[in-house]
Amino acid sequence: KSHPTFERHGDNLHVNVPVPLTTAILGGEVQVPTPKGKLALKIPPETQNGRVFRLKGQGMPHLGKPEKGDLLAKVNIVLPTKLSEKEKELFRQLSEIRSA
Repeated sequence: KSHPTFERHGDNLHVNVPVPLTTAILGGEVQVPTPKGKLALKIPPETQNGRVFRLKGQGMPHLGKPEKGDLLAKVNIVLPTKLSEKEKELFRQLSEIRSA
């Protein structure tokens, strides 16, 4: 059966992980769902949208073996909404700096 959180490919599981824009740019931690609960994943600075992190041994068990597949966590950067005027101004300043 399909699962609302995970997509299975053999013994590996795939999951999309929402990452706030500021965390993707500056680095930080996000929580990744696993079949056994959540794990903290360190996001390095300047992480690009779509990057995939491999969490070894967090997938499905191999049939008849003690090993497990991996969990592949794909970064989905979440852009901020409902920006304040100050936030908009900071983005304008950043745009000017980046285009200089």
